[in-house]
Amino acid sequence: MDHRSAIIIGTVIVLALALLGAWNFGPGRSPSVPANLTEITDPETIQHTVQLTHLSILTSDTFVETIRIRNITGVLTNISDKPIRRIDLKMTFSDSSGNMVEESTHTAFDPRRPPLVPGSEYRFEINFENLPKTWNYHVPKTGIVKVAF
Repeated sequence: MDHRSAIIIGTVIVLALALLGAWNFGPGRSPSVPANLTEITDPETIQHTVQLTHLSILTSDTFVETIRIRNITGVLTNISDKPIRRIDLKMTFSDSSGNMVEESTHTAFDPRRPPLVPGSEYRFEINFENLPKTWNYHVPKTGIVKVAF
């Protein structure tokens, strides 16, 4: 393969990955709750509905050296007496001084999955692509901001 073809193929791959990342991993990607579900956003009520534990972060590289994927994982446990259909998390990434460098809300458990029945656990994974260079490389501050039944 000649040098020009390699550059063109590489450029197309990078652009495709960037578009996929913007669509799939972009900040604020949290579609509205379907009308047939009851939504809870009160922190006190959420605290007695879902438990968030085992937060961790993994790093993976793509075959394109400039793209790094960070996988934030954790476990959500239904501690209520109702099946849960949706859980949204807010993640705040900070710099070494504790200042926010990126914040976004993501659906960690969505209505397309079978309901999270009382007492059961679900391991979630949310991917981030190329976080700001000023990020402190620690697990982001993560909180449950929305639950739907």
